[in-house]
Amino acid sequence: MLEHYDAITTLADIPDLHARATPDDIALIADGRRSSYAALAERSDRVANALIAAGLSRQSRVAMLGTDSEYAYELLFGCAKAGMVMLSINWRLEASEIAYIVQDSEAELLFITREMAATVEAFLPSCPRVKAVIVFDEASERYPVYHAWRDAHPGRREANQIDGAQAVVQVYTSGTSGRPKGVVLSHGCFLDVIREVVRSGDELIHWKTGDVTLLALPSFHVGGLWFAIHGLVNGATNVIMKAFTGAAALELIEKHAITKVAFVPAMIRFMLSEPTCRTSNLSSVDQLVYGGSPMPRPILERAREVFKCRFTQNYGLSETTNMAVFLPSAEHLDPANPRLKAAGKPLRGVSVRILDPDGRELPPGQVGEIAFKTAGHMLEYWKLPEETRKTLVNGWIHTGDAGYVDEDGFVYVTDRIKDLIISAGENIYPAELERILVQHEEIADVAVIGIPDDRWGEVPIAIVVRRPGSALTKAEVMGFARKHLASFKMLRTVEFIDALPRNPSGKVLKRVLREPYWAGREKRVN
Repeated sequence: MLEHYDAITTLADIPDLHARATPDDIALIADGRRSSYAALAERSDRVANALIAAGLSRQSRVAMLGTDSEYAYELLFGCAKAGMVMLSINWRLEASEIAYIVQDSEAELLFITREMAATVEAFLPSCPRVKAVIVFDEASERYPVYHAWRDAHPGRREANQIDGAQAVVQVYTSGTSGRPKGVVLSHGCFLDVIREVVRSGDELIHWKTGDVTLLALPSFHVGGLWFAIHGLVNGATNVIMKAFTGAAALELIEKHAITKVAFVPAMIRFMLSEPTCRTSNLSSVDQLVYGGSPMPRPILERAREVFKCRFTQNYGLSETTNMAVFLPSAEHLDPANPRLKAAGKPLRGVSVRILDPDGRELPPGQVGEIAFKTAGHMLEYWKLPEETRKTLVNGWIHTGDAGYVDEDGFVYVTDRIKDLIISAGENIYPAELERILVQHEEIADVAVIGIPDDRWGEVPIAIVVRRPGSALTKAEVMGFARKHLASFKMLRTVEFIDALPRNPSGKVLKRVLREPYWAGREKRVN
């Protein structure tokens, strides 16, 4: 809704705009609790006043650790109003990883759910900058309780000038190959690109009066936070999932007549596998946005049969504030459309280049590193100037993703640059092989990695998880692959495993899969 984007310049404006226009409309629903836009505005004012009273200054870091609720968004907008920076920490991480993020971010206040109290107590002595720990959801002898802390301060505040170019959110990358990095994002990162898209009338998300969104993606992921923020910008009612399960998502869609949903493909797969999927009333959903990883064609076709709604895809990363490329609904109408293999076209105001290893731009059809120029680019990696310079080069975000652009400007993502396998001088992209193998009806999950080979340098192998009850053999997998792959891309072998190792964000830890094959070698290339 254009009038909303024209009226909002920072995240701090979002609850206040709707509190003035539609104060009784419901902004958030969590565990049956309903918060109106007026309540969200008032409570975020109280939070802002409480943060300032606690002695925090502009741009201080405030951390949240725990499952999502309305309190996460009160805290987000409180930080925005006080000119501070919020970071939501992945509660599935190990205690040592959480401790690292708290220390690295220099967080001065830590807000937690009661389930995280024991974890926090174990590492808190190593985090001297933390002035206080505040628990959200029930009385605590050890820590102040959020409601009392918040409500001890006024529900009104003088509007102080907030600069849209200042940091407001710090998102930590998942760290598949090392320590996570803090991606620093401004108010403008979340708003400026989308404002121009809406002004232009380009297709994105078809927000309308009365929309109800399902916040299934957690707020510690940039995609989840982005979707929630824009639902709130547009005055939607936003139903918060404490933690995703396929069964719970189906139940909430039916119960609340959800109209807008955003999922990663794995979530869709979980929902489709639920026994209640066939009987759930999903007719209220009018748009499903997906992204985060490639969507297997069989899953997409099955999802379209079940949801019978508009499907759209986005591609971006934390460093581009989630959105950079968009595949509109029209491209999803024909299951045989070759553009379904694309991530989409750059949003208005976003430029794309495909670069060779020396940074030269490649022509359409040639694979290289994808780079974006966008108003949504990160400010920096927190306290990592050298890493920032490597990723943000003359205003261009170097994604680390390999891909190409076709003659019509559609962007195709082939793999992560680091996952590239070079066999006898030929480039092999594991994601391409994985997209083929996962279509086998007896393969539940698969990862392709490169292993050393004295003759070819590297060769691809598949690590396969069978579906329950399957007796799938190596020969059957190899035969299936042979029908779909060029000879130089052919698998050397297949190994079976009970489950792929993943980090808490769900990304496959390929370095763990590679280690037995590369152990003892000085380099991880051959």
